Amino acid sequence: MLDLKIEGARVALPGGLQEAVVGVEGGQIVAVEAQLGAAKRTVDARGLLLLPGVVDPHVHFSEPGRGHWEGWAHGSRAAAAGGVTTVVEMPLNAIPATVDVDALRLKVAAASAGSRVDYALWGGLMDDNRAELPGLHAAGVCGFKAFMLEIDDGSFRHAPDHVLYSGMGTLAGLGARLAVHAENSALIHGLSRDLRARGRHDPAAWLEAHPPVSELEAVQRALLFARDTGCALHLVHLSLPESLAAAAAARAAGQDVTTEVCAHHLTLTDGDFLRLGAVAKCAPPLRDPGRVEGLWAAVQAGTVDCLASDHSPAPMADKAGDDIWRAWGGINGLQLTLPLLLDEGTRRGVDVARLSRLLSGNPARLAGLGDRKGRVAPGFDADLVLVRPDAPWTLRADHLHSRHPWSPFLGRRFSHRVETVWRRGERLVEGGNLLPGVAGGLWQRPGQPAGTPIA
Repeated sequence: MLDLKIEGARVALPGGLQEAVVGVEGGQIVAVEAQLGAAKRTVDARGLLLLPGVVDPHVHFSEPGRGHWEGWAHGSRAAAAGGVTTVVEMPLNAIPATVDVDALRLKVAAASAGSRVDYALWGGLMDDNRAELPGLHAAGVCGFKAFMLEIDDGSFRHAPDHVLYSGMGTLAGLGARLAVHAENSALIHGLSRDLRARGRHDPAAWLEAHPPVSELEAVQRALLFARDTGCALHLVHLSLPESLAAAAAARAAGQDVTTEVCAHHLTLTDGDFLRLGAVAKCAPPLRDPGRVEGLWAAVQAGTVDCLASDHSPAPMADKAGDDIWRAWGGINGLQLTLPLLLDEGTRRGVDVARLSRLLSGNPARLAGLGDRKGRVAPGFDADLVLVRPDAPWTLRADHLHSRHPWSPFLGRRFSHRVETVWRRGERLVEGGNLLPGVAGGLWQRPGQPAGTPIA
């Protein structure tokens, strides 16, 4: 007898949305059929969408060291409430950053103690930890992250060109992928100094300091370095259709490059930033409406590989004040990624199954977890999300499970609502409400059984 049977839903399958019955046993999907036999629990899901749990390839939980910014317990609750059953956590803003094996051990300890959802971990490439890359790779990180933009964080320094280039050569030899924050550091910091010298500290100044060319030039440079070294490249949070076009051209020429676009770049514009101020500050910044539409066209055309949140909250006090340079730059959006993109995508005619691949299947493969996560198929983990597509609701602060319940999306009207979430067959959300519970998330190491510790 099956542990669980879900029937009546429209299921996101490779061929599109199809009505099917999904059977679960021992935490795994064992059948996707037209009919199935008896189960200990049967869920009538008529009128609902059944999707694979979201695999978010870009989150910052900032623990250890800055758990007061978010932390694994709060961040993973927000993930679960939004239908995200696996997160791929970045090497910063934790202290220490995940740039050597000792720091990785601390990150794993924090995650295993607090996470309700499963997780994979990025390692970091910075100036200068190149000697640590082989050890981190062997210890189980799913890939590496580097900043081309110099950031104000001494625990995770940016990778200047010589470090980026030579680090790519090392990673190519390891068969590891490098995720890159691609913005031209000298251009942005020079423009910022000029604007501040003129007394500018308004939100428009932030946009002027991050012109579109600052992203496009860095994307082209990263592609050139990666092509020359043979390094697999992942371009994170691209905000320009021009950047996606450059990556698509490189891929058509045979280069191993993947791309990511974030929900806020698809659902907010530079006009929203000017209206909201620091609560919507991010880098690269929100762009003009034409470029937002261009990003959606790229989603439709298949030149976007992954959709993500770049969830990076901090205490609201760090967003306060009228100096845009001092305000923390990060978006609180993990819990909202799935309903946001279902709303906006379906309104534009994007197929739900396509959105699901970009939210789940492709990110799982990016993280080396494509054998177990991201699909509704036999043999895959029973990470499943039931979504009601016709349940209007308006976001309030008390809906958010993040440690700091602020968001640029407060007051937004949604039409899709997350109803039920299972992580490896265990219910985390029921009737739209997060169920009480303790940490149960497991470290997902590529090529290793879930929960395998560092040797």
